[in-house]
Amino acid sequence: MPMAPPGDLAGVQALLAVQQAGWRAQGGLGYAQRRALLGALAAQLAHRRADLCAALARDFGNRHPRESEIYELYPLRAELRFVRRRLKSWMRPRAAGVRWPFWPGSAWVVPQPLGVVGIVGAWNYPLLLTVLPAISAIAAGNRVIIKPPRLAPNSMAVLGEIVAAIAPPELLAMVAPTPEVDAGFAGLGFNHLVFSGSTRTGRAIARQAARGLTPVTLSLSGKSPALVAPGADPSKAARALMAAKLVNAGQTCIAPDYVLVPAGVLAAFVAAAQAEVARLYPRGADDGAYTHVPEPALRARLSALVDDAGQQGARVWRAWAEPPPAPGAAPFPPVLLWPATPAMLAMQEEIFGPALPVLPYETLDEAVTFVRARPAPLALYWFDPDLARARRETAAIPAGGVAINAALLQAAQPSLPFGGVGESGMGHYRGRFGFERLSHLQGVYRHGSPAARLARPPFGARAARLMAALLRWG
Repeated sequence: MPMAPPGDLAGVQALLAVQQAGWRAQGGLGYAQRRALLGALAAQLAHRRADLCAALARDFGNRHPRESEIYELYPLRAELRFVRRRLKSWMRPRAAGVRWPFWPGSAWVVPQPLGVVGIVGAWNYPLLLTVLPAISAIAAGNRVIIKPPRLAPNSMAVLGEIVAAIAPPELLAMVAPTPEVDAGFAGLGFNHLVFSGSTRTGRAIARQAARGLTPVTLSLSGKSPALVAPGADPSKAARALMAAKLVNAGQTCIAPDYVLVPAGVLAAFVAAAQAEVARLYPRGADDGAYTHVPEPALRARLSALVDDAGQQGARVWRAWAEPPPAPGAAPFPPVLLWPATPAMLAMQEEIFGPALPVLPYETLDEAVTFVRARPAPLALYWFDPDLARARRETAAIPAGGVAINAALLQAAQPSLPFGGVGESGMGHYRGRFGFERLSHLQGVYRHGSPAARLARPPFGARAARLMAALLRWG
């Protein structure tokens, strides 16, 4: 079945009706179906690797195929392998305890598919952030409808071909991301909806979904901080943070958004960060490894953030000149802003680009208080030679995920949940966490207690004795 006609929300609703009818008639996907579908997806992603990398490069204007392989294709391959190897054990009913008054009864938990899951993809990692939640949804036995991002038409066209090749539309389908479909998709009445993207769009999707009581999993972003603790090597921290910040030209939901450093090492950190940019991209704007920013409006926004910081007293270092206004994609330069202050626009909204504000602090308590006073981010990066201190302090800071002495690498672990908290999102996907999020965990009790009849009227002396025991012993 082809994609729904452009602008035809009714066509998407009809596709949803087909999947819902299949769900009511046949239930969720069985183990063999799930594993076969995930296996076919893995095979197609491997087979179309070159096509996908070329399409992603066209979507961004420039993106090196190694970057697409490392940050989109490899994580999907790892996730598929991880899930397929463990799926059978996740699907088994799990024994649950029964309180003593109900012995010899028994109880267990059965993971059940939810029905039809809608997935709204994100343009910055169009393949990864569209397919990862689909893997969780399929593993849980659901039917899936994907609405891809509009800003990645080339890579999403290839993904559409893959989807059509591996499954009939009554199980898995993609629709066209037209303005009408974008505006109405979340309100169509899915059994669950997954979205990765900006907090602003996440709020709009949650409002739409709430009208139909559709539960949502939102992976948003916010301002993910990095904190260099006293005693940490500023050069090592700068190398790790700049490499993570400049992946995909900073267009990463878990990119370090700002960094707090001890005041005494501010100059050393900045110098090391500048040197790392030169090492990573020696050809500057012409370096083939540097991803472009795909739209002029996105570059104009970044320029405004940088200019505002400079006007408010920050030193501004650009690795190369900003491109003149022009249609299409272009390379926006890596930028360092120091010393940054909370009043700057770059510290008030997510940057989502290759600019990094650097804030000096005097005491660690001051820095931790600064982070805790702000909305919980999707990621927190902590650099510290003292592991005990790092574990203690990060455990007390709300954040979706944490990396210690590294950046981005927490998202490369299928065994860890991926998701935010508060303004950075709700719910998780990936691995077992995604399987359970997109399942209904049905509780089942098998009766076996003769004492249950004593809880029914008429109440006599034996019921009084039973109640006294329950109140005493629980």
